[in-house]
Amino acid sequence: MQRPTIHDVADAARLSLATVDRVLNNRGGVAEKSVRKVTKAVAETGYVRDIAAANLSRKRRYRFAFILPGIATGFVALLRAELAKEQIRLRPDKIELEIIETAPFDTPSQLAALRSLSGDTTNGVAVFAAEAPEIHDEIARLAHQGVHVLTLVSDLPRSQRNAYVGPDNVAAGRTAAAFMGRFSAGRSGTILMVTGSLASRDHMERVMGFRMIMAERFPNLTLLPAAQGFDSAETVRKLISDTLKTTPLAGIYAVGAGNRGLLEGLRDTSSRPVTIVHELTDISRAALLSGEIDLVIDQNPTAEVRAAISIMRDLSDNRDVTTARGAIPLNIFIRENI
Repeated sequence: MQRPTIHDVADAARLSLATVDRVLNNRGGVAEKSVRKVTKAVAETGYVRDIAAANLSRKRRYRFAFILPGIATGFVALLRAELAKEQIRLRPDKIELEIIETAPFDTPSQLAALRSLSGDTTNGVAVFAAEAPEIHDEIARLAHQGVHVLTLVSDLPRSQRNAYVGPDNVAAGRTAAAFMGRFSAGRSGTILMVTGSLASRDHMERVMGFRMIMAERFPNLTLLPAAQGFDSAETVRKLISDTLKTTPLAGIYAVGAGNRGLLEGLRDTSSRPVTIVHELTDISRAALLSGEIDLVIDQNPTAEVRAAISIMRDLSDNRDVTTARGAIPLNIFIRENI
């Protein structure tokens, strides 16, 4: 049995193909009575619109932007590498990808990036930004102009974003705490948490999840106040070295980036603490294999980039997008499964 076509809809509605086409593609200029006839005919015939074919016939182009920190940390570099691959792969589909760099953890820079976009030039944007009222205002402006806004890696749930693409960061922190407690095997000691920035929602959620499990299940381990390394290897190295001079550490939870500096700081001590970091990069992979760190909690950058592009494309085509589409699972790596 053949699938119903637009010709079948036109016959059932007793309207011209041009009128039916205008209704199906939301071009306007059609009387409400005719719109109702087309809607009824679609239901009666079971016609399903082929959006890909429609876009191809209209030679539609998609313009998607990614606002990312302009730093060479391992994870951001992986995101950029995946975007470069997708730029080539998606060219035949007339999808254009733009990367807009911002200063790390810098709200004015993120605002400038958002303000450079408008509904005239952009269909969708995936933004990796801080929790700030001004950021929310810019997202609302873009949404009002018809730009589909996704948050990437770090969510802004109170904003007018369309979807979040990234991991459950509270669950990530809880996972890190569960392994930290198990690896410590009931011993007492002090744990240092190193964030990128306490103004970054993803880092704060990881810290919150970590604290919850440590308080519930491992009261023998004492948490120092969360420190900020600003994803800088040199800042993290100094932070680790200075802490070890005054406080023996049972464990370190590296919430953000700067793991090269973390490893350099640890080489100054003869008693290595249990060390858990985020993101499987060349540096963390080598450190797992050498035994310098114990566990990596990873989010898949390939899945993240592809999910963001797929969701922005579907939103641009007026397709429904479920919350689950943007959920990125956590992967756990230790030396034995690397």
